[in-house]
Parts: sequence; C-alpha cells; structure tokens
Amino acid sequence: MAYADLLPSLLSNQMAVVSPRKVYQSLFPRWYNPNATCAYHGGVLGHSIVQYVAFKHKVQSLIDAG
Repeated sequence: MAYADLLPSLLSNQMAVVSPRKVYQSLFPRWYNPNATCAYHGGVLGHSIVQYVAFKHKVQSLIDAG
C-alpha cells in the first residue's frame, strides 16, 4: 500500500494528524520540489508524502506496536 493511500485511513482512525509546515521562500533547500505537495503537511509545497522519511518512521512504529 502506498503511503499516500495509507494516510486517510490513519487520519480517520486518529493514528496520525495533519501537521502543517511552513511555506519556504526563496533559497530553497536542495530537496525542495515546487511541483510536489505533501498531504501529511496539509498540502504544503516542497515534497511528497513518499519522500517524507518521518512519516515512514511513524508508520513503522505503528506496525511495530501492532
């Protein structure tokens, strides 16, 4: 299952919450992608949920906890 498909289920079961992030201005970080949005961060530009490592760790901790 893709992380983007997993997020709505986690949100509805209150196992995750949308965590808004700041919007970057000029002098973007190297990883910044202006064409990508992150559902976990409320649709903020810069990266996709697939690239967000902390979300992957959150999912893994939920798996480990059963």
